This record gives sequence, structure tokens and C-alpha cells, in this order.
Amino acid sequence: MKTDYAALGKQALERLRATCRRADEVQRELLSDILNKNKDTEFGRKYGFSEIESAADFQKKVPLSEYDDYADDILRIVDGGENILTAENPVYFCISSGTTGDEKFVPVTGGDVEIQYLYDYGLVFGAVREYYGGMDETEIFGKIFQVGEFGKTFMDDGRIKGIRSGCVYLCADRFAGFDASDYCVPKELLFPGSLEDQLYLKLRFALAERDLTAIHGVFINRVAGVMDYLLQNWDMLLNDMETGTIDEAVELSEAQRHHFAGMLPPDPERALELREIPLDRPLYGVIRKIWKKMKYILAIGGKSFPYFTEKIMEYAGDVPICHYAYAASECVFGVTEKMNVPDRYILFPEAVFFEFIPVKEPHKILTMPEIDTGAKYEIVFTSRSGLYRYRLGDVVEVVGWFGKAPVVKYSYRINQAINIAGEKTNCEQLSTAVKCFSEITGADVTGYCVCEDHSGLVPRYLFYIECSDNDTIANAGEILEECMKNANFDYRSCESMNEIAPLKLAFLRTGSFQRYEKKLAGTGKPMGQNKLLHFLDTDEKKEFFARQILKKENSL
Repeated sequence: MKTDYAALGKQALERLRATCRRADEVQRELLSDILNKNKDTEFGRKYGFSEIESAADFQKKVPLSEYDDYADDILRIVDGGENILTAENPVYFCISSGTTGDEKFVPVTGGDVEIQYLYDYGLVFGAVREYYGGMDETEIFGKIFQVGEFGKTFMDDGRIKGIRSGCVYLCADRFAGFDASDYCVPKELLFPGSLEDQLYLKLRFALAERDLTAIHGVFINRVAGVMDYLLQNWDMLLNDMETGTIDEAVELSEAQRHHFAGMLPPDPERALELREIPLDRPLYGVIRKIWKKMKYILAIGGKSFPYFTEKIMEYAGDVPICHYAYAASECVFGVTEKMNVPDRYILFPEAVFFEFIPVKEPHKILTMPEIDTGAKYEIVFTSRSGLYRYRLGDVVEVVGWFGKAPVVKYSYRINQAINIAGEKTNCEQLSTAVKCFSEITGADVTGYCVCEDHSGLVPRYLFYIECSDNDTIANAGEILEECMKNANFDYRSCESMNEIAPLKLAFLRTGSFQRYEKKLAGTGKPMGQNKLLHFLDTDEKKEFFARQILKKENSL
């Protein structure tokens, strides 16, 4: 083990606790520092940063903003422009996940990367170390199975671009040479030259590693997908391990096949050991049966991923899950409050300068010391990377406090609401309706998405659902319709006035969402880093899922 994970985690935890105890002061200091450093930029001169002495001054002088307000400036920065939004030049360009529109570049400065490294990367190890109390750190930290990959992609001038979760890894490798010796896969799989699915290879290396202590992912649906692939292809993987071959059905180039075959020698002893594991359902605790030293799983789950969270909890058994971060393409804002507890994130005061718009009083804008437990707020932030008073579009609920820093749970994203007739259905309400449908019917919903349907005289919602037992669900459309009415009273009201027609439900063929993810990978987008798709906002997405439906449809 080259990296001292225990020391890094301890440093991050101590700093988190210290800054959260004085969160209001840290927030003031951060805003002052951002303004002072950038007062001579084009943006800073335009809005008089040198004259701002308080948060109130800042709010008076600088308007609220969204991405389009920066689009032209960011293009200039991409083309090599300097001192436009920040005095510090960006070292990385983050690409949005693409689930709510076209890809957009977000510049990231070195100072931003350093904060992400400490809190998004380092803090995890502190949480794990604390969870296991007096256990020796050599038993806690061993080999890591990173289920995702960080493809080396660059802007025209050589600066790095990629997803937010890859920022720390790619920057560390560029500027210091990332030490991948603690990961179970070779470095060329962790940092591939192209974005393609290499899950088979990663699992071969992971299965061969007896001392695996951690599985790292981003979103929990990807980790569940990896485990599903492992269990579905169990015999093939073990046969190949036993003989030191790669099955012809695995899609690899001849160069890759030859290269990695030499790195995966026959291991009949390990194959025999794994064959003795019973794989009869239920599969509770199967992860620790495969890797006896497993200590934790790192993946963002919770109410936004209910089906996959439950599945991984079954596979994990008593192995804790660290739902490590609340983040977006623009920044990392929150860190998990504790191990094995989803949907509770500390908004750490060194992340950004936070402002909050109360959902019930949208004319107000509050700072961190002014918000209340139990209330919901739209997040506004100012970052080290040149986004000022930026409306993220996320609504969170304050559920507690860590020192003077709020602990929040994500509620919904404002710009993901469907709004045919003023009903403004958001992601949280759709999730509630689908969960209700699952509970009433007993069906396991593995994925769903929705769009507006204007094919009739009155518009309606078109739901696509992938689930088990769809052939045996009677009156499925009526059940989902009633669940939708209960989830959103305004939806019920609009339908009663014939402003919205009863919804249409179409069942998808098994594996539809996996095929969509593979389609994304084929266009160069990294697999596993995409949040679950719930809104079909382009013709391309709508056409893809329309081709996945079963013949049987359920509409009212």
C-alpha cells in the first residue's frame, strides 16, 4: 500500500470538523478570498469586486446567473483566453453528464481540484477508518476495485477534459503521476486511451485478487450492473480464469486480447475456490463470499436509486456502503454525514460560498447561518472556478446540522420538471409515484423514464417502465395513474379539469436501460458515470425508448 489512506482520511476529517465548527466565518473568508483573487479579471472589474465588503454587497452588485450567462466567456477560455472569469487558469474542463441537454464545459481551477481531492477523495478513507474503530489499518485498506474508468481525453490545447468524478484522478496522474498500485486493475484499464466497456477485463483482475477490501464506483446503479454482469457470466469468467483464456464471445480487439491474456495467467486454485460459493437466491452477502476481506463499497445511492440501492444492500450483506458525495458537474458540495446512511450530506463550508432561495419564499435569498431545519431551498453558489451566484437548479431539504454546517438531502432538480398545464411534476414526485406502483403491484422496477405525449387532443404523460412480471400486472396503467395523482395534487387537479389526459404506460423489454448505457458508451461517453435517465428531453432519447417497448401497452 503506497498511499497512507488512514493519514489522508484523518487529515480530511479533522479539517471538516474544524471548518464546520466555524462554518459562518469560513464562508465569509471564502467569499472574501474569491473576490480578492479575481477582482482584476474581466468579470471582477465588471461587477466591482474590489468594492465589495460583505455578502450583502455581493448580492446587490452581482446578479444571479445560469450556465448560458457564461457560455460565451467559457468558449473564450476554451480557446485560450485568460483572466476572464478567474485569475487562475483552469487545469480541467468538466463535461456535464448530458442527461438534461447538450454537453457543456465547466472550467475547473487547481484550487478547486485540491478541495475536491481532500473532501471528495480523502474524506472517504477517514469515514471508513472511523467506522472500523480499533481495527488495524492494514486490515481496512488493501486493494481497490474501481468499477469505472477515467479515459484520457483532452482539449485541443492539451488541457484535460472529462467527468467531475474523474477530475481528481486525471489531474493527479497528469501533474504527479497517479499511483495505481493499490488498485486491482493495471493502470491502462484505470486510465484507458479510449472510452469503451472493459468490464470483463476488470472483473477478471478483480476476481483474481483475494485481498480486495473496497469497491469504488460513482452511482450505485453502475455497481449493481457490475455485480449483475458478474453473476450472469459467472461460469464463463471462472472457466477463463481456470484456463488462462479469454472467451471468444468477449468483444475485444485482437491487440487487447493478446496483451491482457499475458497478464491473466491460469489460476485453477482461485477458480475452484470461487466455484464453491453457493449462488442460489437470495444472494445476501455474496460480495463478502467472493472477497472475504471486503470492508466497504463506495457509491452514491439512496432515494434517487431505490431499486439499485436495495439490490446492492442485498449483495453487500453486512459490508457498509459509503454514499460519499453530493456533487454536480459544476462542483462537489457535500460529503456523506456517516457510513451506511444515504441521502444525508454535509454542505462543507470550504466547497463554495452558498446562498439559499427558500422554496416557500422565492423572493428571499439567505446565507448559511440563516437557513432552518426542515425547510427546502434552491442552492445558489459561488465557486473558485468562476461561477458567481450560480443557480444550480437543485432543491435540498435541511435535515440536520454538523457543527454550524447544514446536513441536507437532495429533493429534486428544478429544471427536470414536466409542466404540461401548470402541474410542475418534479423528479421527487415521479419517483414517489413509481415507488407506489412498485409497492402495489409487487413488481421490481429496474428503471423508468417519462416524456410529454401530444399525440391526442389533450396532452398526457408517457411512461416507459422496465420491470419484472409485467405480463401479470392487471390494470397497470390505472394503478400508476392513481399513484401519480397521489404524488402530485396539482396533477390530479389538472386532470380533473381535462387539462391533462390520463397517462399512457408502456413496458420496456428487459435490459433496455443497459442497452441505452451501452449506446452512450458507443458515442464516447463513459459508462457508469451517467445518472439514471428519467426525462426524455430529446427526439433521440424518445426514439430509442420507443423502439424498446413490448407489444403489450397499458394506457387508460
